[in-house]
Order: sequence, then structure tokens, then C-alpha cells
Amino acid sequence: MNLLQVHSLQVSLQGFCLQNIDFNLEKGETLGIVGESGSGKTLLSHLILRLIKNYELQSGEILYLGQNLLEWKESQMQALRGKEISYIFQEPLSALNPLQKIKKQLSEAIVIHHPKIKPQALQQKILELLENVHLSPKILESYPYELSGGQRQRICIAIALANSPKILIADEPTTALDSTTQAQILKLLKNLQAKLNLSILFISHNLAVVSKLCSSLLVLQKGRIVERGTIKEIFESPKNPYTQMLIQSMGFHYNQESYQQNTLLEVKNLSVQYPTKKSFLGKTLESFVALEPLSFCLRERESLGIIGESGSGKSSLAHALCRLLESNIVQGEMEFLGEKFFALKGKELRHFRKKIQIIFQDPFSSLNPKMNVFQILQEGLKAHKESYQTPQMIRAKTIQSLTDVGLEESYLERYPNELSGGQRQRISIARSLILRPKVLILDEPTSALDRATQNQILTLLLNLSKQYHLSYLCISHDLSVIASLCQNVLVLKEGKMLEYGATKEVFKSPKHPYVQTLLKASEL
Repeated sequence: MNLLQVHSLQVSLQGFCLQNIDFNLEKGETLGIVGESGSGKTLLSHLILRLIKNYELQSGEILYLGQNLLEWKESQMQALRGKEISYIFQEPLSALNPLQKIKKQLSEAIVIHHPKIKPQALQQKILELLENVHLSPKILESYPYELSGGQRQRICIAIALANSPKILIADEPTTALDSTTQAQILKLLKNLQAKLNLSILFISHNLAVVSKLCSSLLVLQKGRIVERGTIKEIFESPKNPYTQMLIQSMGFHYNQESYQQNTLLEVKNLSVQYPTKKSFLGKTLESFVALEPLSFCLRERESLGIIGESGSGKSSLAHALCRLLESNIVQGEMEFLGEKFFALKGKELRHFRKKIQIIFQDPFSSLNPKMNVFQILQEGLKAHKESYQTPQMIRAKTIQSLTDVGLEESYLERYPNELSGGQRQRISIARSLILRPKVLILDEPTSALDRATQNQILTLLLNLSKQYHLSYLCISHDLSVIASLCQNVLVLKEGKMLEYGATKEVFKSPKHPYVQTLLKASEL
């Protein structure tokens, strides 16, 4: 039985067109939709629930149980959303209300479609939802920011299932999660589908994730379906060149280049403790250990990968290495370019800050939306007192920095909202490169990118490392990214270093049970 049918759909929005989209979603089926950023995946899913306006319908229809949703009134769509068809958004932290406790948000999802429900029945329904997503009732009194990424995603799934919908649309539900949490969420969705006889429309840029959950697949490129079929058919004999490229990029290759260079950065017994309770006079009474003492080194032109689940201490380590944490929080030593980095102050510290730069996870939030690319790139030169150079010299440096990341001079006048995800990430890299650093700390550099763009950024980073003798410290939950970029890897869990060594050796013969679980979840 077809619950959802999309026939000959042609829609345009702000210059982008979905062209001749046709597919059916049967009861109990999981249909995957994959494609690069800008291929039209999210536009298509939003159209089904009419979550966007000002689109131009040229032809086609979206039928739910035989009725064309494109002809429905807004009041009819409001009654449908969350009750008949539910949506799991990509980023749970932004999808949940930060000012409301979890109990309030679950209650709202139920009450909006059942306004006369009695308090006792409401409480029972909430507990049932939590049981379905394997969460404790204790979580009801928590705020979203107090939960892990996996817990927040489970709450979003519970909200989506609150009114027993027939169809669940999941938009990149595992993108920002580490591999073990990702595997848990996929298993949960699979079990819930079998238990509730759900139909799922699963949107992702990750073919490996889609292959674990979906029975059928649509491949979308530039608003067109370029290939369709069962998972088995497409994986065994892809016909379209774009699909072939996606499948070929699923595997990973080890970066085994060794330069036998001098030690650039050496960390000894580094630990991070955040104060959680202070006395009236400011003395720390209680503290949370985010990172237990660890030691490692980074050589010139080599890269070190840092992997671990949410809360493992990865970001604390990165911020400590950049001197972004207060000195009383960080203990231990770090020798960088022959200097005791944690002891540096004033002008000496400013000079060394140029040599170690960080590229943040989300380029859209780390780039100033009110600045164009030229202003963004020259900001680092100004901050480090290099603005004494003539305007012509500054512009030449910004153009060279753009050229280094594969962008043309014309991008200088553009703003972040005018760029794609991959282009924004290139600008973030260019902003760091302009100061000619020795070390780049990459915080999840490709997590928000589709596989094709991800490969382009990884290739760019490898080339830049060779060109400028750069070393990388790469934080990622994607083990294939670590394998492709890093010669060595360090595994963290709950602030403890579990394994440290050559990437290929650790991945091929992991010693710690957690690392074995991590690799199994990633199916490397």
C-alpha cells in the first residue's frame, strides 16, 4: 500500500529547481534519499510537509493516502504535521527549545493534537515514549543543553513519535554523532520501525549510514533523480557516474606518508579541570575532570587524529592547546617550537598564536555574517598587527590565500550566506592560512559536508600540508576522515587516553574493548 506518492514534481525556489521527481513510499518501507549539499534533499522533504513558502509549483503532485497535499489549506496541514507525518530535524540542539525542560516539550507535542487528554494519561504516554527510545524518566527534568548529542536525538525521535504517525521523515539524524552513538540511533530507528510499522523517508549524504537502514534508495543530484533502486542493486552495480563516485568514496585510505621530521609540539601530562563549585572568596571547592593527564607529540608535516564520543574531552584538549582556557583550569606542559607555550605572555604569546590556528566545526557560525570574504580574511592580519602593510599588499595576501584553497578572486566580495557549505569551509581554512601557521587544529572539519565535498576538502588539506609543511591535529568522529588525513591517532573516552599510536596499527589491531566497539560501529 502506497502511503506517499510524488508524481512528476517540478518546483522552483530562489533559482533552484526540483525536476521531474517521482517516487512512492509504501507502508513499512524505509526509503533513502542521498545527494550532495544543494542537491534538493531538504527542499523535497520540506515540500512534503509544506514547511516552506514562496515556491513556484510548475507541475506535479504530492499524494498522501490519495490526497494532494499541495492543495490543502494551512489548517489542514497543521493537523497533519506531527500526527500523520512527523519530521526529525538535522540538529537536535536547535530543534529543541533551550528554555524548556524535556517534560514540557514532550507534553506540548502530545497536547497539540490531543487537547483534552487527562494528566494521568499524558504522564503515561510520556513514560511510554521514553521507554520506546530507551531513556530514563529522570531525564524529564533536564534541559536540552544538559544532555548528550545522542540523548537529544532520542528526545527528538520521541517527540516525532508522540502521536503515532504513519510516516517519519528523518533529515540527517546522525550527522553530528560519533560512530557508536550513530550506530545506536540507527538500531533504535530500525527497531521502532518494526515495532510500530512505520514508513521512513531517510535523508542523508552518507551512503554507509543509508545502507544500514534503508531497503530502497534515490540518488539526487542538482534537483534530479539520477538513480533509483534497491540498496543491493545500487551498491553492486551503480549505473550513474555520480553514484559510482559516491560508492567509491565510501571506503578509506590510510595516510602513511612519513617525513621523519623534528618534533614540532610536545605535550606532557596535560589535564583539564573545570571548577563546579567555588567558595565565597573564589576558591575552588569542587571540580569536574574533563581531561586526565596525557602526553603525546606532533612532528612537522605529520597529522594526529583525536577520536572519541561526545564528552570524551576532545574539545577541551583542542581549546587547551590554543590557550583558549584560563590558566588555572589547565595543568601540565606544552613545548611548541622549542618554547614553553603555557608560560608565554604578552607579545611573545601573540607571536606564537599565529603559529597555531583552529578551524571550528561549523563554518557558518564561525564566520561573521556581516563581513564579506575580504574583510574576514584580512581580520587576522589586523589582529596580529600586520595591517601596517599597504592595502595592495593586504589584498594580494587575501587573493593568494583564496587561491591556496581553490577559490577565485571574485569570492572576496561575497558574504557567508552566499556560499555553499564546502565554500564556507574553504574560507575558514583560508582565514587560518593567511597567517602562515605551523599547526592547524581541525575541529570536525567535514562533519556537515556531503561525501563528495568532504573528499575535496580532505584532498585540499593534504595538498596544503605538503605545500606549506603544515601539521594537523584533527578532531573527528568519522574514522575514515582520520584514516585519510592522519598518520597517528589518539583515542579518548571520558577524559582518559585509551590508545595512542600509528593510525593503521590502532585501526587494524585495536587493544582496548572500547576502540574495538568504535571500529565495529564504523564497519571499517
